[in-house]
Amino acid sequence: MGGLLASALGRLPAEGDAALPSSRAGGLTMKTMNVNNQARVLNRRLTAVSIMLAASITANAAMAVSVATMNKVVLVPSLSDSVEISAHGGVDRDYLERLARDATYLFLNRTPESARYFERNLERITEPETYQEIKAALILDRQERQNTRTSQTFYPNDFFVDPSKLYVEVVGELETSNGTRIVETKRATYGLTFNKRGSMLRLASFVPVEKDQAQGTRAPVSNKDEQL
Repeated sequence: MGGLLASALGRLPAEGDAALPSSRAGGLTMKTMNVNNQARVLNRRLTAVSIMLAASITANAAMAVSVATMNKVVLVPSLSDSVEISAHGGVDRDYLERLARDATYLFLNRTPESARYFERNLERITEPETYQEIKAALILDRQERQNTRTSQTFYPNDFFVDPSKLYVEVVGELETSNGTRIVETKRATYGLTFNKRGSMLRLASFVPVEKDQAQGTRAPVSNKDEQL
């Protein structure tokens, strides 16, 4: 009888069951604390990641500026040493060669389309006293190229540099073409004389040189085998 009554009414709570609601409340409190702790940890991690990301962006920006600066500094990759010129000292040999190479390019690599560009840039490196004379010769050359539709290309082979005299000779192949057809190819030598004004060099003359008058061919050549 008692068993049937107990089954109908359900199981009576035991002594330990009275503490069940408070135990569940304590569990919820612990879960809330854990969630808060995890949120704080996540916030700290996000802050650290943000700081690292900002530092990375700053470093990348600094590197980009550095690379851009490096690209602007390296003007002449073919020269292994630094070049310099002082107002009271001598002229660096490599600097003189570089300037002669630039002038040779302006004078001898000419097309009807690029002639005016070369004439404008020539003023930057030419002595004021000789600029008008050189410009007049270049204008005549430009008119001739426009009439004949010919282009001129110079392939330098060797440079003879004398810093004491501010003189450079360049030897190479001068090629004249009309469109894709090569009209003439010849070996040519040109002499360049510079004047020094303070810390600047200016081109004073640019003239063709006959082979028997070339100073570079008469310069003594050292034999390394004999020195050993």
